[in-house]
Amino acid sequence: MRDTTDRKNLFLLVQLRWLAVVGQIVTILIVHLQMGIRLPLLPMAAVILVLIALNIASLIQIRRSATVSNTQLFLELLIDVWALTLQLYLSGGASNPFISLYLLQVALGAVLLEAWSAWALVLVATAGFTWLTGTYQPLPLPHAHEGALFSLHIQGMFICFVLAASLLVPFLTQINRNLRARDAYLAELRQRSMKRRTSSAWACWRRARRTSWARRSPPCR
Repeated sequence: MRDTTDRKNLFLLVQLRWLAVVGQIVTILIVHLQMGIRLPLLPMAAVILVLIALNIASLIQIRRSATVSNTQLFLELLIDVWALTLQLYLSGGASNPFISLYLLQVALGAVLLEAWSAWALVLVATAGFTWLTGTYQPLPLPHAHEGALFSLHIQGMFICFVLAASLLVPFLTQINRNLRARDAYLAELRQRSMKRRTSSAWACWRRARRTSWARRSPPCR
């Protein structure tokens, strides 16, 4: 049942990654074409292609294998953190309002992973955030946006908040459903096991009673 739950959770992670890929493409196009902020499109597209390849490999894994390990979930989330770090590096570093998407990765790790790997993911995300504070490619802002930098940052933070909340709530809701279904299944198995042990004990007691009465009864003449 644990493996079945992890497979369902991996499939949900794949779905969330598809949404993240679409969100990245839409955001890049809006920033680059509509707002006139020149982004390094080729490197950012390469990162997106890596995420698409990861999703395809994950779907193949789900179909071919009945087991999904904590290590696999951990590695996939590490790749997601790596992809987010690269995209932020290419688009302004820690000053990018989408930097708070690290919290989304940490929240997913806290729900999906064992304790040691969840904390390891926190350390990796923290290291990525720290690295981005001093290492990044600055964005060349058009003259029309130079006086509205703070306003653009607030708008980006708002979009990031709405995006993270919209992705996180349905995902965590389904994760909780999967976990409750697993707990209910395990409780049912425990109850069946207790019933079998009780029935076996009663059967043994009845056999012992019959044997005892047979020994006490006088022989037939």
